[in-house]
Amino acid sequence: MRVFFQSLLDRPGLRLAAGNLGWLVFERAVRLVLSVLVGLWVTRYLGPARFGVLSYALALVGLGLAVAETGVEAIVRRELVRDPAQGAAWLAAAVRLRLLAGAICYGGLLVWVAFGSGGSGEETVVLLLVGLQLFQPGLTVADLWLQANLQSRLSARAQLGAMVIGSLGRLALLMGHAPLWTFAAMVPLEMLVAAFFLRRLAVAAGRPTDRPDRSIVSLSGLMTEAWPLLLSGLTVTIYLRIDLVMVRHLLGDSAAGTYAAAVRLSELGFFLPGALAASLLPSLLRARATGPERYALAMQRSFDLQAALAYACAAPLALLAPWVVRLAYGADFGAAGPILAINGWTLLWASLGVARGQYCVNENLTQLHLFSTLAGALINVALNWMLIPCLGGTGAAWATLCAQISAAWLSSFCFARLRPCAFMQWRALFIPFRWFRYVHPKA
Repeated sequence: MRVFFQSLLDRPGLRLAAGNLGWLVFERAVRLVLSVLVGLWVTRYLGPARFGVLSYALALVGLGLAVAETGVEAIVRRELVRDPAQGAAWLAAAVRLRLLAGAICYGGLLVWVAFGSGGSGEETVVLLLVGLQLFQPGLTVADLWLQANLQSRLSARAQLGAMVIGSLGRLALLMGHAPLWTFAAMVPLEMLVAAFFLRRLAVAAGRPTDRPDRSIVSLSGLMTEAWPLLLSGLTVTIYLRIDLVMVRHLLGDSAAGTYAAAVRLSELGFFLPGALAASLLPSLLRARATGPERYALAMQRSFDLQAALAYACAAPLALLAPWVVRLAYGADFGAAGPILAINGWTLLWASLGVARGQYCVNENLTQLHLFSTLAGALINVALNWMLIPCLGGTGAAWATLCAQISAAWLSSFCFARLRPCAFMQWRALFIPFRWFRYVHPKA
């Protein structure tokens, strides 16, 4: 196995990418420890019903957050790698566009509450406080520059600093037996701290200063390329978050809290696909410039790495789900075990989908990616309506898994230009039986 990883690191560009990914993994590992020490304690303290209220607010705002991100992340990151001289222009355009989108989404949230859809008084306060997170994409654009320049160690420092402060705040609330709305208030507070740290560290590392008045990148031009990715991100969020919203409306707050507890554990590894994609992007673009054959090999390697990491996380989690739930949350959340066993496998398909999404961005096939994710969202909503009433939370988990498989892989066979990706994904699914080819390339 040591030879396997050494053979990968000896390839051009992968050593630097591995170092960048290592910082992201370290940051997430510390996040995991803090989640165990603080986040799980918060879940136990709130209980299924109140945790369901908070999770519902986070899921509903998450739908708007996909719009507030505007789909420009992959495009801006790509342009920062291609043409660093115009970095300030791209960053300035991204900030303006994301802040505008965040304001529009928060206005929509106010309308939702005004028409009585926010629930009780406390639920409304929780929703409005968590809704401030809609401005996070515009305030954390500096992270795109750090990722594009493989400076994830600085990004990790900023994110960890914010999370430590947020965790200390939640510990204080726990010891003071604080009400539910105060835990919701920690969401925007942690966001502001992270934005401050990211900007300071990025500027210190050489990030170009934003000058919106001199930006040569028009918002309309940026959105012309980004809108398919925006809709793709929204549809992905729908089939990742709509299940919790539907569980809450169909089964109540307690069921939503149980389901959210399982989802939280299954999503601990969801940062890996995006982090790996960001780390591999420079080497993929270099391979693309050298010719189609080398680019195809680099893309297959990307799919293989995504699948390998996903298997390493998903298989143990699915097998140990009941014990993990009891250890994390206690007996009150015992029903989350079967849900976690199913949901754990969504990481595999999400990883393959992220790798394919990067291919679509590189090849300007974002509209095909949109059609795939839209199909996944529709499948998820339809299956949720059918399965939740009869199977409860496990039905929602099966619906999400089926939607992921359809959107991330099966849909690739429907488009001629994505079929090469479909077969790369198929080969990547068998990486547990193919890893020896990296150790013995002639095998």
